[in-house]
Amino acid sequence: MDSNIKNDKQIYFNQVKGTITELNSSEEFCSITLEVGHENTRNVNLNMKKFQFDKIEKDLELGSKIVARFYIVSRKKNDRWYTSANLLDVQKV
Repeated sequence: MDSNIKNDKQIYFNQVKGTITELNSSEEFCSITLEVGHENTRNVNLNMKKFQFDKIEKDLELGSKIVARFYIVSRKKNDRWYTSANLLDVQKV
């Protein structure tokens, strides 16, 4: 289920392990929401482009436990900073 990370020069990526609570599809950008943590659970939303979501969604279902690798990106718009976690690949646990 790996999405073949394009950057082969970077060795370390961020990763999180959790349970899928939402699978959100749209025309251009999609997302997966995970519930992570043990005693103090929290939600993590990971973004991706539609073509990437289409490749992995058939293997995922609500309640599945996965490990997701991602990278963080920030951008400034209208004098405010916005930070997103962009999905690189997922593996079922």
